[in-house]
Amino acid sequence: MEAKKLNLFEKIQAVANDIKTIGKDMEVGVGKSSYRAVSDKSVVKKVKEAESRHRLMSIPQKQELISQETIRSVSKDGYESIKYSFVIKLTTLFVDLDNPEIQINIESFGHGLDSGDKGFGKASTYARKYALLNAYKIATGEDADNQPSNEEKTAIKPSERRVVITNYLFKNIDTLHQVLKRFNVGELNELSESQVNTVYNGFHQKGVL
Repeated sequence: MEAKKLNLFEKIQAVANDIKTIGKDMEVGVGKSSYRAVSDKSVVKKVKEAESRHRLMSIPQKQELISQETIRSVSKDGYESIKYSFVIKLTTLFVDLDNPEIQINIESFGHGLDSGDKGFGKASTYARKYALLNAYKIATGEDADNQPSNEEKTAIKPSERRVVITNYLFKNIDTLHQVLKRFNVGELNELSESQVNTVYNGFHQKGVL
């Protein structure tokens, strides 16, 4: 008996089932604000392999520049640094290779910051990574079952708080720039967990989340 052919959404679910999670393999930031993250290279490699097995293809289709800003910050020593901030919206096309006319678009946002000319490229890379992570519901980091249990359960994990405020701020660019200036950081990835919690709790109290 011939195996049932999957439709586009069933193939997307099959890719999600294949990957499930990707371990964090890079360090972002320095000092107290540093944290572990999953690299774009790891995400693309895993997704490409799974898409090939299930005859899917994801293609970055359109990039839109949402905002561009020059950010000046002054260190404790009085030295001024200048960085260039970019927020882009990326539209990624997902195609069923068995039925190429069956397609869907998924939008994602990326923020890039650099003292030179790499800011836009960084934003594009982040947007691509988030598109794939969100489309296939890929978890990152250690399995929660491997972590010690606490008697007190929190409503939302710190890593999830970072995702929530990132998604909100990419849609509210003025607020994004206010947060960056408040904590004197160049990009959201440089926020420490305590700073993420401060931002999240503040937004939650205002009722915007």
